[in-house]
Amino acid sequence: MAYNPQVVDAKIVSHNPKNGLFEIVAQLKDRTVCRLIYGTDATGTLQPTHINRLLKEPCPICRKDFLCNCMSKFKGTISEQALEIAGNPS
Repeated sequence: MAYNPQVVDAKIVSHNPKNGLFEIVAQLKDRTVCRLIYGTDATGTLQPTHINRLLKEPCPICRKDFLCNCMSKFKGTISEQALEIAGNPS
């Protein structure tokens, strides 16, 4: 069975208007909580630069209870859903 992340809640937790960086904490349907860090590239396009799984639940993919990089494969999908819920800070 393939993993299909679904964001149910997302909040902007920090925003730096000087350099355009901001963070969103997203809660997924399977109770996993992730922190997404956004930045802008040279053209000014908003892009997710990092994703971290907050260690409240084991990883839903590999079931490890410590740091892993499994969520980086789904960074784009989670990012799109989180931006729809939380919006883009102005």
